[in-house]
Amino acid sequence: MNLLEVNSLSKDFHKKDGNIISVLSNINLLINKGETFAIIGPNGSGKTTLLRILGLLESPTQGEIKYLGKDITNLSRKDKTLFRRKFSFVRQKPLVRDASVFENIAYGLKVRGMKDNQYRSIVEEMIESLGLSGMENKNARSLSGGEMQRVVIAMNFIITPEIYLLDEVSANLDPMNIKILDSFINKIKQDKEKTIILSTHDRYEAIRLADRIAVLNQGKINQINSPSVIFQSPKDEFTAHFVGYENIFTGNAQLDSETNLNHVKINDIVITTSDQKEGIVKVCVHPESIILAKNPPQNVSSLNLFKGKVDEIRDLGNIIHVIIKTNSEKFLVSVTKLSQQKLGIKFGTEVYINFKATDVKIL
Repeated sequence: MNLLEVNSLSKDFHKKDGNIISVLSNINLLINKGETFAIIGPNGSGKTTLLRILGLLESPTQGEIKYLGKDITNLSRKDKTLFRRKFSFVRQKPLVRDASVFENIAYGLKVRGMKDNQYRSIVEEMIESLGLSGMENKNARSLSGGEMQRVVIAMNFIITPEIYLLDEVSANLDPMNIKILDSFINKIKQDKEKTIILSTHDRYEAIRLADRIAVLNQGKINQINSPSVIFQSPKDEFTAHFVGYENIFTGNAQLDSETNLNHVKINDIVITTSDQKEGIVKVCVHPESIILAKNPPQNVSSLNLFKGKVDEIRDLGNIIHVIIKTNSEKFLVSVTKLSQQKLGIKFGTEVYINFKATDVKIL
């Protein structure tokens, strides 16, 4: 049985001028006990509203939410308050009490009636797990944003709820704090009695942490699957763009019955794919699937080989995005800075790109 089930859920907000804004539309979800489930999408897609509804902090306009098969959508205020103890909701903006780090983290246990000698070792272990050792006696409000967020995570996780709801908790954190949080969440994931539902606009965070992902766009779910399936086989153009498929083209596909390969004509180039769909289609290739070479590659198995010139170079730190222009199309290729330096790639350089037919996806 699923831990949480969401059926035909919608949420509208009524504005003062009488207009109605639809934030969520026909959401259907099944969330398993013990899994880490990520909701990814751009800002304004409805991620926070969906998390708040799952945590019974907001009521849907339509639809139902079930917990272990029981409908919990319209509980009484008293029952809803009691039921919320199963959830812990961590917001993007950390909120702490005007007290020490230790007192903030211990607060939830004290409220539940635990004595100092009962909770001290639990709090100390939590402090160590989140890299807060040495800060125990500092006022939590004097910490940096990343440190404060770790305190909030500790406050919510120490009360051991059944379901953790994390709303873009790493959105404003630096790499060091993100690494600490990732390590902590991966440790919690080992406890299959605990379920984590997180929202993020960072596709890489979803890859690192989630067992399954739901792609949310303008209040609707485009795709739900494992990270590997979504990132290797996006179902539509939005999902493809969101998970990094920068190269998306429209063309006419014709299937070769002898080779069982599909040839997609896009202006003056033909891209070969193993996906089976004919007619006018959209195809996509991930920048990391394209191999860049200074000279014509020899003995390559890739069925897609094109000659072009470097049209633009975007320096992203350790990664370089190189825009290659063929006669009629542009391809974005992702290479390391070291590879760029070794190849001597600069604006106007003549290069070759190649990629496998299996790396070309039809949307």
